[in-house]
Amino acid sequence: MPTDPYNPEFFRRAGHQIVDDLANYLESALAGALPVISLAAPSELAREYQDPIPLDAAPDAGAEVSRCLGQILRESIHLHHPGYVGHQVPPPLPLAALGDLISSLLNNSAAVFEMGPAGTAIERQVIRWLCAAVGWDSASDGVLTAGGSLGNLTALLAARNHATQGSAWLEGLHAGPPLVLLVSDQAHYSLARAAAILGLGQDSVITIPTDSRFRTDLTALPDLYRRSVEEGKQVMAVVGTAGTTATGSYDPLREIGEFCGEKGIWFHVDGAHGASALFSEKYRSLADGIELASSVVWDMHKMLFAPSLATAVLFRRREDNYGAFSQEANYLFARRPEEADFDLALRTVECTKRTSGIMLWLALRVHGVQAIGEMLTRTFDLARAFANLVKMQPDFELATEPQSNILCFRHLPPSLNDPAQLDAHQRQVRRKVVAGGRYFLVQTVLRGKVYLRTTLMNPRTTIGDLEGLLAAIRTAASSLPAGP
Repeated sequence: MPTDPYNPEFFRRAGHQIVDDLANYLESALAGALPVISLAAPSELAREYQDPIPLDAAPDAGAEVSRCLGQILRESIHLHHPGYVGHQVPPPLPLAALGDLISSLLNNSAAVFEMGPAGTAIERQVIRWLCAAVGWDSASDGVLTAGGSLGNLTALLAARNHATQGSAWLEGLHAGPPLVLLVSDQAHYSLARAAAILGLGQDSVITIPTDSRFRTDLTALPDLYRRSVEEGKQVMAVVGTAGTTATGSYDPLREIGEFCGEKGIWFHVDGAHGASALFSEKYRSLADGIELASSVVWDMHKMLFAPSLATAVLFRRREDNYGAFSQEANYLFARRPEEADFDLALRTVECTKRTSGIMLWLALRVHGVQAIGEMLTRTFDLARAFANLVKMQPDFELATEPQSNILCFRHLPPSLNDPAQLDAHQRQVRRKVVAGGRYFLVQTVLRGKVYLRTTLMNPRTTIGDLEGLLAAIRTAASSLPAGP
């Protein structure tokens, strides 16, 4: 072990060793040659991490690096495995992961330009690319932040500023009428959380019912708006979702956007999961109308296949981004006005800000947007093929036809008819399948019923893998006690 921890040669050797080991791991994971997860109880796993803090250097640095990496790989979930069909977390592009390494080693901050010149310029370019994909012109702008929840909070801060004409930033919410937020009953929980953080209170979130495909019911929107106005409340924003968490459904964005335009209301689109369809020739129409939004949240760490966390918060008017944090757009860090766009801390909650744009920028520079769009297209195609497969099975039922790469379904053994028992059956089957190590899927509740939920994040997953999943569910079900 070199006495100098910054020794470049040690970094070179350790880096080669780690990348070689990770490449071997990646090969095994993509081939499904290891369990997708070896799930230990939290308390059991925690017992393995009780060593006291090391005081001395490891006697063999290379061996210790290898041991630590092996432990991490052994006790992690493997998103590159074709049997991973769980949460909305992708198998990241290896090159994007190397971009993350670049960002980590340089450790520049994109909050103030002089602390991260290249990272800041790269972020500005990524933002321009994404704004153009939404369909906006050069008047648009945005910022990268750490995740969709923080992204939604940032967008709603701007909406609050717009609704109160800046008074809430200085005087608080008592200066005007009560503010309310209209969201669908399938909207992400981070929106209600953001309302509470903003001081509106979760009771200010008015839910719009959804139709049979879990999309915002347009017939209910005008009445809820009218009722809010009659009660002396001000509608701060209407939120549409491009790719809901539970079912991957797309709200009718164009119609919501036109309604908001007529009423002069802020229209926010939570496109954390589904805005990436804009990069797919085949599926970009799902996000039709997104260009009418005042703000859009778009996770690069979902269907753009970047490592977590990297979220774009995009604004149709660049001044709204500054308005999220101050009504005075001239409150700038930069010494010269022409540098104002590059001190990004004025437009985000974060004061220390990772140069997270490097991950996507590097992947797009090397692979191109068409390749990433085709990967998304494959996952969306696969969801439709899987839906057709499920519909052919007499002992399964769909919740709804998939719109993106998320599919919810139930196993219906002939021996069970009681609703509570059927719900318990889904949970038990899911636990057994995950314990088997070949597949990882999750569950959700839709209108009072428990469904098995798959999110097809891996472009390498095949319909054959999903046929195996249905077989694994049946096998797990056959091992459960028979119903009444």
